[in-house]
Amino acid sequence: MFRKSQPTTRPLPREFLEWQVAVRLHTMLERNGAPHVGVAPLLTVKTRGIGHGFVSHSIICGLLPEPKQLEQKTKEFRALYENHIADGARAVYDKGIEYLKGYYGSADDFDDTSVTTLLPKDLPVVKALRADPACALVFYVFDLQDRSEVGKLRCLQLDCIADVLEDGPVYDNVWMHNTLFHGAADEHAVLHFHHQRTHDTRFGALETIDR
Repeated sequence: MFRKSQPTTRPLPREFLEWQVAVRLHTMLERNGAPHVGVAPLLTVKTRGIGHGFVSHSIICGLLPEPKQLEQKTKEFRALYENHIADGARAVYDKGIEYLKGYYGSADDFDDTSVTTLLPKDLPVVKALRADPACALVFYVFDLQDRSEVGKLRCLQLDCIADVLEDGPVYDNVWMHNTLFHGAADEHAVLHFHHQRTHDTRFGALETIDR
């Protein structure tokens, strides 16, 4: 199922990154933060002793700010939380939604080489990635009722190499972003997926997408 891992991280296809930013803005404006299927890929990992050796898990993925802004955006997330938590979790959530309406503006503002997720650190999928970091993220959107640009048919496989993080600047950014909406997530790890290749796999196809 997996192609041989490439040693060098490659940029995500520009159209993919623009779509990811657009679908997140749509989520803030039209869904009050409820995740769209476009940010919920299947994460497929190698797992010995199960079926044919591969298992797919559902996740919600995130984008990182472009590297020069990473620590600054983390500080902004933290300040937003600290300034409003006295008014309760709902106040933090609402302020977070308002902030993200301006945050998801241009693909140029985001890291174009990776995506992330946050999961309990002892889950089987996390253990699988510690053993073998080669994995795939499959984004599948198929909704005959949604005629919008963000909801159009897509089936994309991103081949990735995952780092499992329990500290550091990337961990802090993802953890703090998540805290705005779900509270503190103790005993969690950040999975940092470094993009290798993307393939369009609609209806049995396998076409590599260049940047």
